[in-house]
Amino acid sequence: MEPLARETIEAIVRAVRDGDDARIRSLLSVLAEVADTTARLYLRERFYLPQ
Repeated sequence: MEPLARETIEAIVRAVRDGDDARIRSLLSVLAEVADTTARLYLRERFYLPQ
């Protein structure tokens, strides 16, 4: 997975936990440009892992 995709996913997870809707939208647009299938699956996994 591209490092930018991983960094963006981690930032999305933080933004979701913080409830920062504007940041989430911004980060999702970045992710849409760089994400492949592996990155999309990793994003899904990050939200289903226990904290």
